[in-house]
Amino acid sequence: MAAVLKDNIAILRTSLLQIDIDLLTTNPTASPLFPYLTFVTLALVANTLFRLTRTYPSIPFHVPVPEEALPGWKGGSILKNPSIQDPARPDQIICYDPSTGRHLATIRAHTKADVTSALAKARKAQAKWEKTTFAQRKVVLQSLLDFILLHQESICRVAARDTGKTMVDGKFGEILTTCERIRWTLAHGEDALKDEHRDPGLLMFYKSARVQYRPMGVVAALVSWNYPFHNTFGPLITALFAGNGILIKASEQVAWSTTTYFAQIARTCLEACGHDPDLVQFLVGFQECGEAVVTSGVDGITFIGSPQVGAKVATAASYNLTPCVLELGGKDVAIVNKDVDLEAVVPILMRGVFQNCGQNCIGLERIIVHESLHERLIEMAGSRIKQLKQGPPLEIENIDCGAMTMSGRNKALERLVKEAVKEGATLVHGGEGYVHPKFPDGQFFAPTLITDVRPDMKIAQEEAFAPIMAVFKFKTLDEAITIANSTRYCLGSNVFSRNQKEGQYMMDRLKVGMSNLNDFGVNYLCQSLPFGGVGMSGYGRFGGPEGLRAVCHQKAMTMDRWPMLIQTFLPPVLQYPMNNVGDAIVVTRDLVNIIYAGWVGRVHAVFEIVRTLLVGANQPEQL
Repeated sequence: MAAVLKDNIAILRTSLLQIDIDLLTTNPTASPLFPYLTFVTLALVANTLFRLTRTYPSIPFHVPVPEEALPGWKGGSILKNPSIQDPARPDQIICYDPSTGRHLATIRAHTKADVTSALAKARKAQAKWEKTTFAQRKVVLQSLLDFILLHQESICRVAARDTGKTMVDGKFGEILTTCERIRWTLAHGEDALKDEHRDPGLLMFYKSARVQYRPMGVVAALVSWNYPFHNTFGPLITALFAGNGILIKASEQVAWSTTTYFAQIARTCLEACGHDPDLVQFLVGFQECGEAVVTSGVDGITFIGSPQVGAKVATAASYNLTPCVLELGGKDVAIVNKDVDLEAVVPILMRGVFQNCGQNCIGLERIIVHESLHERLIEMAGSRIKQLKQGPPLEIENIDCGAMTMSGRNKALERLVKEAVKEGATLVHGGEGYVHPKFPDGQFFAPTLITDVRPDMKIAQEEAFAPIMAVFKFKTLDEAITIANSTRYCLGSNVFSRNQKEGQYMMDRLKVGMSNLNDFGVNYLCQSLPFGGVGMSGYGRFGGPEGLRAVCHQKAMTMDRWPMLIQTFLPPVLQYPMNNVGDAIVVTRDLVNIIYAGWVGRVHAVFEIVRTLLVGANQPEQL
């Protein structure tokens, strides 16, 4: 206990050293630092309580960090106009740093044969794993959590090298979200998967009814490239805790980080805890690999990607009737009501739009602001956007925005902006690719602000997945709702309003899977909540109890509540072969009335059923 408190006091002291204490001495609650200190203090208290109540051990393990992610690395040739696939070598994945163009590695793309082999290994390991206790699984997750906490800098550097994201974006999207997934699973996962007792109803009052949640077997996750660590470990954490094995097909865009570091973390953790590392299988490859995973015979599929590919996954999975969870991106909105404090809201909007250079499924792609605040919002956001610093995050300090992970995106984004301007939108800043003076081979798109956007414009309908703040104006709440619901994407949403009733009014009418009031994306940090969308944003959920149960077979079970006192008995009039069908019809009718009719009907039915059983059974069969 003393060691835990000492660690947290050291963290608090480090935080305090970064602020001017004098600002808090005169009027603490009025200081802008007061909310920060309150948050830090509460977080440390919660962390202390959580760690002190932990009852499962942690097994330390070590995984070497790839040389390319170490500080000062300058190796690798510069690739001109790089692409992850060379037509001359279609079986190879060319991995490079999108923020510098430096070559990282060339990796063999996995094939159908690799998928078949991986599934066989995972099934063999899962047969043993499903027999483990929740306590044993918690040791694995706790060991993983402690490794992440100890090596979060290295994890973020590896992710930054492979995707071009900044270290801060990595801390938010790779580390924080994964740690919270583990914390919630450790604290609540067992309760979510315990047998759940249900009401058997009056008809079956003498039975106990329950649902069992049992592992599917071996599931698969085909995950996107924007957060390679979290997108990999999120489904892995869920699958393992539920007792499954898992095939993870990572995007070819992040083949280097997946194979050289992230896969090793998962497998080494399992091995250190005394389990078969073959329980998790990592695959990287092109279309052949993905199709092979979907049609391989896995017991469940989670797919994170575009609607176009998601539809193909669902079609291919249907041949084996494999259940799917599809998270297919969004065109998420922030509605800014007329009564908000822009000084507080604009920084949140900035983070929502430009986090990970806009490459977020729940990133803010549309800002719908009340017309009375429009000019002020454009002024405030425009000023901030023009000051954003862009470049390779591992080469230059103090970078706000990193690179576009996928090559060839700039031309499509430029067309999107130019077409909107041609149709009446106003470009305030950006709108084109950015060539860094020191790193001209990096893949950068300038942070962009465009306003006077209308729902019928292409930029309002297509998922940009880019650092573009597109602003709409509204006069009434219903108009804002209409604009928000005007796209085919229905993933998440955010409403900013001091008037809780108006905020709730809008949230209730948004056709989405998730919504937040006066915040951005925090539903994902509430890991007790399910995550997913509707419409073209997919179906099914991960996260929360729903996510754990989505990778389980749900078995309905009934048992005798008092086996020595009462069991099901079928009266002779209902037994095959029936001697008198007419009486059988009367008995079943009266049985229905006894359970579901009003009191008068129930009493009458009791007399009728007794009369029929005692008298009618002796009558000859009526044909």
